[in-house]
Amino acid sequence: MTDRREYLLFAERLVKTYPDGDVHALNGVSLGVREAEHVAITGPSGCGKSTLLNLLGALDRPDQGEVYFRGEPLSRVKNIDHFRARQIGFIFQSFFLLPSLTARENVQVPMFEGPIVSVRQRAKRADELLELVGMSKRANHRPTRLSVGERQRVAIARALANDPALLLADEPTGNLDSDNANSVLDLLTSFQRDRGLALLVVTHAADIADRADRIVRMKDGKVVEDVKASVGVG
Repeated sequence: MTDRREYLLFAERLVKTYPDGDVHALNGVSLGVREAEHVAITGPSGCGKSTLLNLLGALDRPDQGEVYFRGEPLSRVKNIDHFRARQIGFIFQSFFLLPSLTARENVQVPMFEGPIVSVRQRAKRADELLELVGMSKRANHRPTRLSVGERQRVAIARALANDPALLLADEPTGNLDSDNANSVLDLLTSFQRDRGLALLVVTHAADIADRADRIVRMKDGKVVEDVKASVGVG
């Protein structure tokens, strides 16, 4: 029997259906992610990758099954927004930066759900993170004045705002050219390694998946393979 306490995050027999129960997006998926582990989830479009990520990140609830964080079921967490803001950083293909805010202000958004800090402390923390991702000179620019690669760097800084234990990245290089994609992946894997974060990346690209410690392959809402990556530079 699997000991859930061995894992930072553990999903047990997850089921999710859309719409009206006719389409099984997930059908009995179980998956564990250990502390500081880099895991890639891959598979064809429509196989359930993003649905699984949403459940693991507590953005949605499963119809059946449970997600555990450090052994505790998420269904019993009283303030799920508070938990998510403190423990999980999200990086999306489409960035989801707020267009009316500057890069510095976008990075501060998760901090309002994190530990209470002053305005000055939030700005200082944002500036430190923007410097880490090479965006300090663009801190006062709004997203419309940033390139797609720069937007993703700001999104990475935002994901790190509250020192999460887990980073979830959904096709983080999907809108980037190859140079920017490699740069962003280098950033993610360096943060994962240097800060001891767990990193879970959803991707359809084999070269991105091969950077992970493990590759989980999905098909038709199920996990069909869970193997050690052939490269594993993360």
